[in-house]
Amino acid sequence: MGAARGLDEGLIGTTASQKSFSKLFGLKDPALSKTEQADLLSNITSMVQMGSILGALIAFYMTDKIGRLWATRQLCILWVLGIAIFLGAASNGSIGMVYAGRFIAGVGIGQTTVVAPTYLAEISPRYVRGLCVCMFSGSVSMPYIIRCISVLMLILLCRSTLVLC
Repeated sequence: MGAARGLDEGLIGTTASQKSFSKLFGLKDPALSKTEQADLLSNITSMVQMGSILGALIAFYMTDKIGRLWATRQLCILWVLGIAIFLGAASNGSIGMVYAGRFIAGVGIGQTTVVAPTYLAEISPRYVRGLCVCMFSGSVSMPYIIRCISVLMLILLCRSTLVLC
């Protein structure tokens, strides 16, 4: 569950820098000023964080009302639904779908900060409880590390083959 946040934050930066993404959603639209282009990009990238605030706030209520297991299931459904809406925006170039999908995914991701450690602490045997919760925290950071390594390898590959990437 923790990898959802790291995966999203690790990938949106590279996705937003793709020429096809910029063209489809108007990130480099000459009709927009530089400030408007920057605002558009920052809105796209920050929608998950906005949704995460709401997700973290409602997570306590959800876990008390429907339990840890069902809260985990519903946050996964929200995350998948949000990502599906975000990916569906590619079919028509709807910036509204990008915002909505990323916000909905953020609501699911925000709940992981409350639900996952609590659930892990409840189901883990006492002698590995701390390790399980620590592994959750590590899974948030792992996608960042993978992204950094893959970008570094791409840079080294481009330099070694003298191909402009």
